[in-house]
Amino acid sequence: MELFEEALHKWEQALNLGQRGRSSTPSAPASETLNESFPELLTEASENRPFSGKLEALLNRAYNLQEDFGTGIPSSNMLMDLEGALMFPLGEARRPLLMDDQSSTTSEDSFFSAVELFETLQLNEVPFLPPKPAAAYEEALKLVNSGEVSCRTYRTELLGCYNDQDFLAKLHCIRQSFQVLLEDEGNQLFFGEVGKQMVSGLMLKAEKNPKGFLENYEQMLHFALKEDTWATTQRELKGRGVVCMNFFDIALDFILMDAFEDLESPPSSVIAVLRNRWLSDSFKETALATACWSVLKAKRRLLMVPDGFISHFYSVSEHVSPVLAFGFLGPKEHLTEICEFFKNQIVQYLKDMFDLDKVRYTSVQSLAEDILQLSRRRSDILLGYLGVETVSEMNGTVIVETGDSALDLGIDCIQGNV
Repeated sequence: MELFEEALHKWEQALNLGQRGRSSTPSAPASETLNESFPELLTEASENRPFSGKLEALLNRAYNLQEDFGTGIPSSNMLMDLEGALMFPLGEARRPLLMDDQSSTTSEDSFFSAVELFETLQLNEVPFLPPKPAAAYEEALKLVNSGEVSCRTYRTELLGCYNDQDFLAKLHCIRQSFQVLLEDEGNQLFFGEVGKQMVSGLMLKAEKNPKGFLENYEQMLHFALKEDTWATTQRELKGRGVVCMNFFDIALDFILMDAFEDLESPPSSVIAVLRNRWLSDSFKETALATACWSVLKAKRRLLMVPDGFISHFYSVSEHVSPVLAFGFLGPKEHLTEICEFFKNQIVQYLKDMFDLDKVRYTSVQSLAEDILQLSRRRSDILLGYLGVETVSEMNGTVIVETGDSALDLGIDCIQGNV
């Protein structure tokens, strides 16, 4: 029965996928976009309708059989009857359900047949259609289909996108929105201050002095402000696969998401030290910090620009990486919970950004406004959890105590003016 229920689940997935493509009723502009961009897929979609109908009939019969059998395990003969019923959907000219022993199949064959049906439908799936008007998204999709949008890393599954094309189209819109947002000096101050406060709060929770981090953070931002460094920074990041000089690509994807991925696969030598019950927590923390510093030192020797943006980023990482590594991998459960909460908030923030139900893709300006609201809401939640005072606003201006610091970020370098 487990195999039967698994097959049933696969059939339900296949039917839902087919119905999603069929039931989408795009607006006139969306229909024109679809006709221009996916004529072959529309033909395939119409051809799949009879298949979806048969699949629905198959599911109805499977539900009836499930009710008849309940949770009990049927006899071998009943399994053979069940299998025959599922392998040959009902039709006007219905073939016999069960042939002789040589032509009969096993329940495992039935399961794999379900998998094959599901994969067949996936191969012929129709393109994703937004459930509501999304003009900016539709325009971006045209660019994606013509090969004009690229990325360093596909995060389709992580961010809950329909497929790679859907991810790229949304990514293009988000890049444009961040460019619009960071043309405003107040927004530059907001994102710069939030980033600083988040990391400082995390270090304080780990009982670490953030002074070294703050000094190097200021130096990195001061470096980014210099116009004569922008071309070099672009060349450095291009060598790391960053295809667009944008806040999302650099700060959120290249820095944050890559850091989380690295922490998911630590070296075996590090795991061995952390799991050694004979070593004290303080020794484990020191060993982990030493390992982080050694890796960063080795990476510095390979830099194409010894005193460029990546070098300044490594200086910041020397203070942050050991804290994150010990938080995610170390034995202190409370610190691990804090780091996991930090990561989950960042990932959910990105998911919301890529969700057509959470933000408006009707225009770049509308999306920019929604992204800013998401950023404020998530930062308030995270900073509140870390016990850090949130960034306040007054009359549309972000109020921060900057002193002599260069917290206006130099995001001109990041927003696309490099």
